[in-house]
Amino acid sequence: MKRTLALLVPAVVSAVLVIAAVAIAASSPTVTTGTHSHVTDTTAVLHGTVNPNGSATTYYFQWGLTTAYGVQSVAHAAGRGTKAKAVSTTATALIPGTLYHYRLIATNGAGTTIGADHTFTTAGNPPPGVSTGPASQVSKNAATLTAEVSPNNQATSYYFQYGTSTSYGSQTIPATVPAGTVPVTVATAITGLEAQRIFHYRIVALHGNTPPQPGSDATFMTLPRHRPRPSIKARTTPSHDAHKPFTFTTSGQVAGPKFIPAIYDCRGNVNVRFLLGGRRIGSTLLPLQPNCKFSGQTVFNHLPHNGHIPRPVRLTVVVQYAGNGYLTPRKAAPETISEG
Repeated sequence: MKRTLALLVPAVVSAVLVIAAVAIAASSPTVTTGTHSHVTDTTAVLHGTVNPNGSATTYYFQWGLTTAYGVQSVAHAAGRGTKAKAVSTTATALIPGTLYHYRLIATNGAGTTIGADHTFTTAGNPPPGVSTGPASQVSKNAATLTAEVSPNNQATSYYFQYGTSTSYGSQTIPATVPAGTVPVTVATAITGLEAQRIFHYRIVALHGNTPPQPGSDATFMTLPRHRPRPSIKARTTPSHDAHKPFTFTTSGQVAGPKFIPAIYDCRGNVNVRFLLGGRRIGSTLLPLQPNCKFSGQTVFNHLPHNGHIPRPVRLTVVVQYAGNGYLTPRKAAPETISEG
């Protein structure tokens, strides 16, 4: 019996050692995201440590503007040792003056370990801020393009791109905004455009080692060679109001030709005039809405003095669209209403 136990003990010990060795070999790597060094406008060296825990291990770094990262280094081998190993990589093509997130990740046959998130800020000034503005002074063959440029404390070059599509194809001569921290409004006139065409444009600005910063796309339409005449419909209700205050609502719509998008021809005002004979006794100015419709009220607190004309007082309603650069003025058919 003693001999049997003596034989069993070494076997049990050997089995335990084998199990322990397998457990060590099956451990996922230990990872520590480290510090950063040699930070420039566009590069930074990222550090960390990896312990393979006895299994062949690879590692890589991730970095980006948020904790979603987005950029990943090439994977490198960390070996199969059981001690922490210092590792590093150089992050390149970074944006100056910008906060970055980074972390270290390692993986082996037993699993993947993700290091903690760390941050650093690149040297230099951040890229300029840009905002494409509206086009002004639009004519048949020219327009003035506007924008805002935030130089972020460094002299900044800017130009406009423009063309008949978002491929643009043309750009203005570059100009410069001096260093500062306050947004600057800029404007550039462009000429030689074709009449009655929609143009796309945007601002682009850059300084130092920063990549060009484009603004959002915007559009304008050059004026037509000959302004078309729109149609206009209007109606005033009620046709008769017997009690004061006498309140009338005038609604309607202006319609230009289909080749002019609503964003351009649905501009301007409609003047609603109330006439007693040839004398104007009231008026209301109504703006066109983005759908080219208009609506508004006119209120009379008293009956107009009309000499010996019997009541109810009959009024003529004249509605006229004032026109804009794309459409000529136009009157609606007159209406007759009464009050009192």
